[in-house]
Amino acid sequence: MREKERMFEESENGIILLGKRDLKVLSSDIRVEILKKLDSGCKTLRKLGNELNLPTSTVHENLTILVESGFVEKRNEGSKWVYYELTEKGKSVLHPHEKVKIILLLSSAILSYAGGIMEIYLFLQGTPEEGVKGAPFHPEHLILGFVLAVIGTILLYSGLRKALNDVSIRTH
Repeated sequence: MREKERMFEESENGIILLGKRDLKVLSSDIRVEILKKLDSGCKTLRKLGNELNLPTSTVHENLTILVESGFVEKRNEGSKWVYYELTEKGKSVLHPHEKVKIILLLSSAILSYAGGIMEIYLFLQGTPEEGVKGAPFHPEHLILGFVLAVIGTILLYSGLRKALNDVSIRTH
């Protein structure tokens, strides 16, 4: 039963499962504020205390609970300072829909590219051949095709940048 209380999963459909203990840990406003402060990067105990205007003993007590529950990890990189940072579990609690945003950006980019290709194809099909007068000529298909291709490029760039940023944050 203890294992079930400590359970944390992020399933394929993006649902985050938290156990009773996790909910109890997150019920403290101080601990939630600590998680939010750590969202911007690694911090020492003193820096967190200064940013939260709390005594270091209070911050330490709450950080210990967050470390034990797996929301935060302690790092000592050979220096005399101990740094705290969010774990994957902590990041997932603060940003549960990041993967959904990336998927929407990338799928919108693909749809935009497909629309752009279709519009350019329609333009090429409607271009009058040499010697044929009165054939329909629709430059709006060409313009719309290029606009959709540019939008697709921007969306693709944004989605890939967000995905790569997410991957680089996880590896550090």
